[in-house]
Amino acid sequence: MPIVPLFTVSQPVGSPSEVTITDTHTGTDVAITQRRVYISTWNGTFLVEEGTTTDYEPWALADSSITLDLLPYDEGVRIVVEWLDVTNVVLYDKVGYYGLVQFNEEFDYGLTQNVAANPLLINDNSFWMNKLKLRILIESGNNAIENVSDIYSAQQCYNMATDLRSSKQYLFNINS
Repeated sequence: MPIVPLFTVSQPVGSPSEVTITDTHTGTDVAITQRRVYISTWNGTFLVEEGTTTDYEPWALADSSITLDLLPYDEGVRIVVEWLDVTNVVLYDKVGYYGLVQFNEEFDYGLTQNVAANPLLINDNSFWMNKLKLRILIESGNNAIENVSDIYSAQQCYNMATDLRSSKQYLFNINS
């Protein structure tokens, strides 16, 4: 029975530079001997781990998941997983679009912890306005991907959210 290609994508909490891809395909095909993962950004740049010389990461069939450490900041990406035969012919492939936003999500949660530890931040109007901007930019980027697979617009939102995070000492009254 041929396979139905499927995969899931996640990011481990506490490791925002990493992305984990899990093969969830159903069915079997004895002709499959290898698997590859292509991850590309809005401008067509391929993301691979340091030292990789191809546009893709090889993914051993013995491993149901692969974790790649390749993100310098939040990215909207197109991920393609290919299942190939011994002669490198692609037998199956699956494409998905994802917002990999763990850097800004973890920062946003840190802001929530700051409010819990220092309730007087509620009185700081610029704190709340900037936190709201951050949340809206993350969600707007996610919506662009989830609704129409638009990684270009998503990336613009993620970049603006990253700019807020990078200016945290000025915008959120927190140090370092």
